[in-house]
Amino acid sequence: MHKFNGVILAGGHSSRMGADKALLTLNGETLLERAQKLLLECGADKVSVCRNDANPDHIQDQFKDSGPLGGIHAALSEDASQPTLVIPVDLPLMNCRELIRLIDAGFTHQCSSHFDNLYIPIFIWNPENLIEGLTQRLVEGNRLSLKRFFSEREECSVSCTEEHYLLNANTPEEWQEILERFQTF
Repeated sequence: MHKFNGVILAGGHSSRMGADKALLTLNGETLLERAQKLLLECGADKVSVCRNDANPDHIQDQFKDSGPLGGIHAALSEDASQPTLVIPVDLPLMNCRELIRLIDAGFTHQCSSHFDNLYIPIFIWNPENLIEGLTQRLVEGNRLSLKRFFSEREECSVSCTEEHYLLNANTPEEWQEILERFQTF
């Protein structure tokens, strides 16, 4: 089994949803609890949560309002000791089998890996090598795209076997679609 850390990005403003996405519940669990459980099920040695709140166990962004790059930077600044799987809190239909495909691709090709045309979730092969570039990007503050950042580095992509695993809960309408699909599982 591969050794890796897990990171959950849960620090967004949830402005389009109108409610904190991390605290939405599905089958009696918050999306944050589901994400933590998923990373542990996949074999993460340690799971960290990037979330700008008062919880001292959560990692706070060093660069406020910098989106996913800011959360990834904060997490890797805390621990870049081994490869890291980063997932957003708002992919409640994602499963371990799909994430292990990302991890396996990263270890096989020794590079960061993501799903086709989607840069989060992302498996980061060598976190130590990214911190300086992430810091520079965040200090400049004008190129905060995950796609742009990771496409400028060695990376590979894998196809997700089912498109619904990548359904993102950003709006009440998307959340309703996820709830409806969850009933069919």
